[in-house]
Amino acid sequence: MSDDSFPPIRTQRLVLRRAEAPDAAPLAALMSDAISARLASWPMPWTEERMAARIVEWRPVGLICVVERAADGALVGWVHALRAPEDAARASMGWWCAEAHQGHGYIREAAAALLPVAFERLGVAVVEAGAQPDNQASFAVMRALGMAPVGARFTYVPARGRHERTVFHEIRRAPPPDRRGLGPGTKAASSDADRERQSPFP
Repeated sequence: MSDDSFPPIRTQRLVLRRAEAPDAAPLAALMSDAISARLASWPMPWTEERMAARIVEWRPVGLICVVERAADGALVGWVHALRAPEDAARASMGWWCAEAHQGHGYIREAAAALLPVAFERLGVAVVEAGAQPDNQASFAVMRALGMAPVGARFTYVPARGRHERTVFHEIRRAPPPDRRGLGPGTKAASSDADRERQSPFP
């Protein structure tokens, strides 16, 4: 399922909502050389036209979200989860935060909110993320999501037209609780982890 009927996700400080065509210009304005240098497919100059094309290209294959601060509506960044083209059971997550809003944990909060929704709405078994070997900020987000390192591989980076070493982390969808042996009227105990995995959407 793509994000055609994707409702906003609200956290304590943020609102994640589906990226729309009018978001192209403000998103493009936030992209910088420093951010682009950490991303695989966001080359500079990142124009409004490129951003608009990205929204059209990615919406059918996943969940693409602008991240806004709930208190004032300020646009702080982007987070996405896309189904892998070669494996429908896997998805990849990515994110970036505007330079003016870095250092506040916004992306960690946004990614944590999107992850369970990605499992539910995309129907995948594994979600992965990758980053350059020295990108400690992204690895901190991955660890906060419960992702574990699974190794490195060289991947083509269109933003720079070359292959680069990328270190990947992933998390697997937890299996449903085993209810075998439960008598009539007996409920399985639910853990904090189970409650955290539940999607806020029907």
